[in-house]
Amino acid sequence: MTDAFFDPETLIAFVHRQIGEPAQGLEMDVRPLRGGLESPAVARVGARFRNGQGQPRLFSFVVKRLEGAPSREAEIYQTLVASAARDFSPAFLGVERLEQDRCLLFLEPVRPARRWPWRETEAAARVLERLALFHTTRVDEGSVPPLWDYEADLIASARETLALLEALPKTAELRALRRSLPALRKVVAALPEMRRHLLELERLPRTVIHGDVHPGNALVRLRSSREHPVLLDWGRARIGSPLEDVSSWLQSLGFWEPQARRRHDTLLVRYLAARGLPPCLDRDLRDAYWMAGASNALAGALAYHLWRLEGAARGSAERGAALDAARDALRVIRRADTCWRQARERRKSLPEGLPSPLPS
Repeated sequence: MTDAFFDPETLIAFVHRQIGEPAQGLEMDVRPLRGGLESPAVARVGARFRNGQGQPRLFSFVVKRLEGAPSREAEIYQTLVASAARDFSPAFLGVERLEQDRCLLFLEPVRPARRWPWRETEAAARVLERLALFHTTRVDEGSVPPLWDYEADLIASARETLALLEALPKTAELRALRRSLPALRKVVAALPEMRRHLLELERLPRTVIHGDVHPGNALVRLRSSREHPVLLDWGRARIGSPLEDVSSWLQSLGFWEPQARRRHDTLLVRYLAARGLPPCLDRDLRDAYWMAGASNALAGALAYHLWRLEGAARGSAERGAALDAARDALRVIRRADTCWRQARERRKSLPEGLPSPLPS
């Protein structure tokens, strides 16, 4: 992996800059780590050497090779994560520009205290409390690199997702997915208006968000004998609704953990309490929550599961997992469609002159 993705000389130069002293007998152990959907090359590196006094030393770090659009993550770490979000993420160690749209990102390695703590409702709630703290941290919106028109990309992704579902074969196995087509068509058509409503919500106004909160991008580490959640992979950080982070966490965690799904409302109230808001899950907030969930599903997650269906063999475990995940995402789409339709009906039934639950 070192030869294919990482130039050894570049890694050696980074180690020398970090330790600030001569390194005798430097040896590096490069071990690949699992990446995200966009599959950047990621590795944990252990550099063993002897310092100037001949004492053995170990310097460890994580290196990510980013190309094209994902290279935006390096700029996010240099600005947002290195300042306002530094307590919520691995420490930023540096970046090495290789070409205009290609770079190496160097990060602190974070050792998880437990492999999978999310069976515990309290551990899941602590992630929401950390999100609440991050969402209320004073952040200059200008610190988020303006290299991504998320709204335009979301609309394009939603249309592509709809085309994928429409193209599914009309088989008994896929009938349950195709039954969601009417709801998906309506949500895709209404998505620009839904987004405006979501981003104008007064109770939870737009702010800087992580943009991709799920169990694969969260872990807990020990500090002062206490567990602290840490968020990884900040490449989708942007200006958005905090409910996009909240719904992403609750929906993805609920897919894997039945307890999280059963305690869904309790967890959502924990987020509101951490924001200092009344624990009131009224219709407007629930509507916005499911619109945020639909936005997340249409940003690429549902399309990914539909793509997996195309390539997976009939009866395979991979196909079964893709079917389950697609069904779960389409459940969110149907809820968003119902919420949007009911909200519009409430708007029509309001007496003239009263404030509307939807923007004009």
